[in-house]
Amino acid sequence: MRLLLLIGGTLIGVLVAELFARIPAFPSEADLLFNSPDSSPMGLYVLDKQTRQLPAKNFQTQARALGTTVALRTNELQLRGPPSKTIQGEQWLAVGDSFTMSVQVSEEDSFQGQLGSQKKVYIWNGGVDGYSTWQAGLRYDQVRHKIPIQTVILTFFTGNDFQDNERFLFMRTQPLPGKNGDPIPRRKIPAWKLFLLQHSYLYAHARIFQHRRSLVSNQKEQARNWRDELSIFSKVGQQRLQNLTKNSRDALQDLKRRTLRGRSKLLVAIAPPAFVVDQKRAKATFELVGIDQKDALLDAPQQAIQQVLQQLNIPYCDLTSSLKKSEQEQPTYLKTDGHWTIHGHKTVAQTLHQCLSKP
Repeated sequence: MRLLLLIGGTLIGVLVAELFARIPAFPSEADLLFNSPDSSPMGLYVLDKQTRQLPAKNFQTQARALGTTVALRTNELQLRGPPSKTIQGEQWLAVGDSFTMSVQVSEEDSFQGQLGSQKKVYIWNGGVDGYSTWQAGLRYDQVRHKIPIQTVILTFFTGNDFQDNERFLFMRTQPLPGKNGDPIPRRKIPAWKLFLLQHSYLYAHARIFQHRRSLVSNQKEQARNWRDELSIFSKVGQQRLQNLTKNSRDALQDLKRRTLRGRSKLLVAIAPPAFVVDQKRAKATFELVGIDQKDALLDAPQQAIQQVLQQLNIPYCDLTSSLKKSEQEQPTYLKTDGHWTIHGHKTVAQTLHQCLSKP
């Protein structure tokens, strides 16, 4: 009896702590510290000899993250969405990384779903987590040979696409870590940890606290990696940004050649990270990785890619000002994730619609 009372009391205590953990706001740099990719669906991606990775064919699951559950499906063409034969009429393709894949929201709430409804077209979701512009071009070529694509929208995320475009040049020279079509090798997450990642605010606060302690104590490598990645948003990283921009220019030129060959229109959506839109996050994020806020040049990557797109004569739509304005009404980025909320996707869809409506 005493044991049952002890167990019951412990459970009640945990539930009460969990309820109280939902009251305090997460810190501004929580998206870095929580490391939400740990909770992405297992089995979603397989190896691909051309692009390195693709969504698995005809995959279905519930994508669960802290506070959200989203139905996730892919079709026979390894695109997020319904079977390809169910779609009639004009078809577009969205390519890019996790901001395009958008497992945090439903197909209808994604910018593709909302923009497609506005434009009376179907926009296929060809996004893949971690993709570079090089891979987006290869993905476009794979898709256009199977379905007609009138327009391509590339989401260029200034947070890490510069680095990803450099990294892919090395990746493509390396052998695949398995056979073509095999599941992506990935560390298996214990069931208890996965449950807590997806459901517990108490665990989220504890995880964020622990990761911060690790960064400022003896585990400095992750902080250095983040500092290198974020340095392009500061004075100290401008030479690095200049060097990285050359690779991104080549990747964008490659994508333009592919879309011209496929007779598809191309639009590049410039997507900023959360700390550029909500600058309270910038101070906390820069402090976390050891960059002086006084050295911040938050618009530098955005301006660099705009210049490249102008030189290449590629139409683009900068989402930054619209997201900043919309952020004053409701959050446009998730707190522990760093990707767009439903409100953020709505803003992106409206902005793209306006850009596409210009003569």
